[in-house]
Amino acid sequence: MVSKAEHDELCCVYAGLLLFDDKVEITADKLNKVIAASGNSVEAYYPDFFAKYFKSVDLDKLLQNVGSGPAAAPVSAPVTSAPAEEKKDAKKDDKKDAKKDDKKAPAKKAPEPEPEDEDVGFGGLF
Repeated sequence: MVSKAEHDELCCVYAGLLLFDDKVEITADKLNKVIAASGNSVEAYYPDFFAKYFKSVDLDKLLQNVGSGPAAAPVSAPVTSAPAEEKKDAKKDDKKDAKKDDKKAPAKKAPEPEPEDEDVGFGGLF
């Protein structure tokens, strides 16, 4: 369950994104209309705040960068100084062991997803 403040913020964000997607100017009045049309209500100061926020942000750029955070540093394998022939022999042994393990290991089931409650999703926002 989300708090009233989180509900109000999400309503404003979703309404703003809807207006942006329709290429309509995002104003407090239009945010209020969309929120009311969805059957929701928010504190009076939220639409004004979010209208000002949306005007100060380049939503095209913001939406293009969703989920693109800093990349994790690659993990490198430890460096060994074994001769090349020993490495080849080790790879052959690993392949043989892997084949034996495949034959011995029973088939594993993928974990089943947990059932979701029907009231989850947008928390009854829309």
